[in-house]
Amino acid sequence: MALLNLDKLTVRFGGLTAVQNVDCAVEERQIFSIIGPNGAGKTTVFNAITGIYEPSSGSITFRGRPLQRAWTWRVAALCAMVGLFTGVGAALVNLDLNALWRATIKRNCAGPGESFSYASAWNDAKNYLPGSLALERMHGNRWAVRTADSRRTLGYAKSLAEAESMRTRFEQLVAAAGSHLEINDVIQQRDSAFVVRNADDTADLATFESRQAASALMEKYASIAREPAARRRQAWWALLLGMVVGSTGSLSVWNRARRTPDVISRAGIARTFQNIRLFQNMTVLENVLTAMDRRLRGGVFRMALQGPGIRRQEHQARADARELLRWVGLEGKESLLAKNLPYGDQRRLEVARALATEPKLILLDEPAAGMNPSESLELNRLIGQIRDQGIAVLLIEHHMKVVMGISDRIAVLEYGSKIAEGTPEQVRNDPRVIAAYLGSEEVG
Repeated sequence: MALLNLDKLTVRFGGLTAVQNVDCAVEERQIFSIIGPNGAGKTTVFNAITGIYEPSSGSITFRGRPLQRAWTWRVAALCAMVGLFTGVGAALVNLDLNALWRATIKRNCAGPGESFSYASAWNDAKNYLPGSLALERMHGNRWAVRTADSRRTLGYAKSLAEAESMRTRFEQLVAAAGSHLEINDVIQQRDSAFVVRNADDTADLATFESRQAASALMEKYASIAREPAARRRQAWWALLLGMVVGSTGSLSVWNRARRTPDVISRAGIARTFQNIRLFQNMTVLENVLTAMDRRLRGGVFRMALQGPGIRRQEHQARADARELLRWVGLEGKESLLAKNLPYGDQRRLEVARALATEPKLILLDEPAAGMNPSESLELNRLIGQIRDQGIAVLLIEHHMKVVMGISDRIAVLEYGSKIAEGTPEQVRNDPRVIAAYLGSEEVG
């Protein structure tokens, strides 16, 4: 089984196809080179492998698995939790938070010398959704009967007992007006008066001199009865819609982050860049230590407390970083700023930083660019040492002496498509490769 396998890899940018149907397989402990003229799509292949670009089609597998985060029950639970929180938030907004605050907090604000009643506030919150009528204490020991959202006052009373009696009668009127009967069906004419009966037609609730007055008041109570039902209906729809939007949105965000560079790095792939991307104002040692950060175990609090375990880990990481710098030929330069290194040493430092992640495969993007012949020779030796450590190398390079001297296998790209693949000798003698580099007329 190949270590890295590209199957019909295609990368498009709008209407431009940068890479099309590229197939490659990199084996364990192999140096595999990708060559081709400028603009052939070599770096685009690297960017697709390392999660910078998302492939338009095709697949990338590493050690037999797709290079992406795995779908687990934790991911499903988190997406569902985000959806639940979003739905609850949408339902609360739909319930009118300002009215809910008035009905729970403001209504139970204590007067001078009294404490806030959390029990009453919680009870009012429970009564808000079904729309139960509420009692509200006024100044001078008076009481008011109000709707659950405190927007309508139905009556005032001089004592709590009177207020509770009044609330019971108003609740009966609201229930009668909100029943499935027509308004006029609960109004009966008796002699010269008009009586409002409850929905069961078992008791008189109110008496009016005219049907018009009775109908007007019952319409008011009918609207009070309809408001909670409409509020509950809207809240349920908001909850369901919020859950769908929240869960699908979080799933979409997670799906877009399935192939981020950190996921690729944790899988065992490291890379260098065509243009050096060191932390220029950090020391050589600090550049390597940044790549070792994921090795440390402990979390933010343990690191902040600097316990013995954390100190031991950091000490070991510094020792490993120094050994790695010695291995790539940067011994004695640990305290220098990265920007003060010669160009060739900066390339070595970038390789050391990539190796510090303990990869199984390292991608080198034109590592010999800008190097003189002696530096290129040293680079060949370093790449060979990397392979000897059991790390496969995927290389992009324009220096043909470097490529032909160290590669086990070579793939050639032209205009985003693979035109040849084989051993260095096979690629060197392939007419399509010669034509791509020299031109068909020159070959002819």
